[in-house]
Amino acid sequence: MFSTASIPEGTLVRGLLEAEGIPAQLKGEGEGPYRMGPVYVWVPERYEVQARLLIAEAASGGTPPSE
Repeated sequence: MFSTASIPEGTLVRGLLEAEGIPAQLKGEGEGPYRMGPVYVWVPERYEVQARLLIAEAASGGTPPSE
């Protein structure tokens, strides 16, 4: 699970994961025109490690994370 206070960031992370073939769901975003609150990106357990690596790579500017 990835969490952020930014709905656009959550949407971008979901898009990144889905572009790599990882199914992702956003949870926790508010309803209506003034969405507020934390956003959680959920993936099936079998994709968790791959999703974390992709998010870490994107956060570091595209370089693979150190092992």
